[in-house]
Amino acid sequence: MIDRMVLDKELVILIHNAYAYITRKKVRMSILFLILMAILLSLYGCLSILSSNLRMEKSFNEVSLSSIVVQKKDGSEFENQYFNNSVYEYDFVSKLEDAKAVSIKQGVKLDSLPEEYKNVVSVVGTNNTSKNVLFRSGVFTLISGKNINSKDRNSILIHSDLAKKNHLKVGDTICLNSHIYTIKGIFEGKKHETYTGLSSDLSENTVFVDYHSLDTKMVHKMTVFSKKETMLKQVQSLYPSSEYVVSKDTNAYKSSLESIQSMKHMIQILSCSIIVCGLVVLSLVLVLWLRDRLHEIGVLLSIGKSKMEIIVQFILELVFISFPSGIILCAFSVIKHNTLCFILSYGLLMSIIIVSVLMASLMIMIKKPREILSKLS
Repeated sequence: MIDRMVLDKELVILIHNAYAYITRKKVRMSILFLILMAILLSLYGCLSILSSNLRMEKSFNEVSLSSIVVQKKDGSEFENQYFNNSVYEYDFVSKLEDAKAVSIKQGVKLDSLPEEYKNVVSVVGTNNTSKNVLFRSGVFTLISGKNINSKDRNSILIHSDLAKKNHLKVGDTICLNSHIYTIKGIFEGKKHETYTGLSSDLSENTVFVDYHSLDTKMVHKMTVFSKKETMLKQVQSLYPSSEYVVSKDTNAYKSSLESIQSMKHMIQILSCSIIVCGLVVLSLVLVLWLRDRLHEIGVLLSIGKSKMEIIVQFILELVFISFPSGIILCAFSVIKHNTLCFILSYGLLMSIIIVSVLMASLMIMIKKPREILSKLS
């Protein structure tokens, strides 16, 4: 009981001495405050970005793992089976009858094309364009109008360049092989192209129409969205592996996941660099300033203070200096619902403070009080 009271009294004295020092050396403490605040804000920013990236990566993984893609090995069409929340895709080439396809500026041009292969577009019949791999991955982006859904009939999405060339807008009509569609939306973007000389090879000549208008039960690709773990086996039982490829769809977010992982790696390197730089800068500043405190250190050692008590006082000084920036950042993180990042960044700052003080105090603490006092002369 008595030992505990003695320890509590010594801690109070250390806290009092630390507080007294930082209130006397206002300019010096202001510089340290700016250094600590810069380290804390940098760490918080890196951890916030890293946390956001991890959430996005988790979300992409969950979505990609919840979609099952069915295709024939030879790429041919097959009859679809009904599944709740499934998306059908039927691809074909169609001739534009009352509009002009976008022509290639540079590349192979075939002059001997039959008439039926001139002025053609690539058509994707689907019951939900928002879940098409090109839209989900961000290759194509809807800029006006709405996506096609299962309730639409005779609806079409066209590329912005195709719309611009023919002065078309949402609500206008366009004719494909004598079938009239109403433009429901306009998108932009550029997909990977393999140009063979047909106008339909270009991204600008890719259109999406509602699947029900095609009046067919055949598809080239079917995507089933489900979070049930048994769904993959259920789909595989209907489509034998000898003819079909049934797999989880990870291609939609492959490029996005690669970008997120690259950024995560960069942020991790940046965070480590901030920690190392913080340690070096803070240690160098403390080394310079501890030399000015040789007299204080020598006196404290000569009156019986232990080296550990002196180091604890130095640590407490920096902890007190970090409080204002910590309180402000804590309030901000609570508002932004990002408290964990604050806790981690402030914890790292405390670690940097402790290691920096130990490093700066090393050369002084290995000397005896008499050696330190003899240098004052």
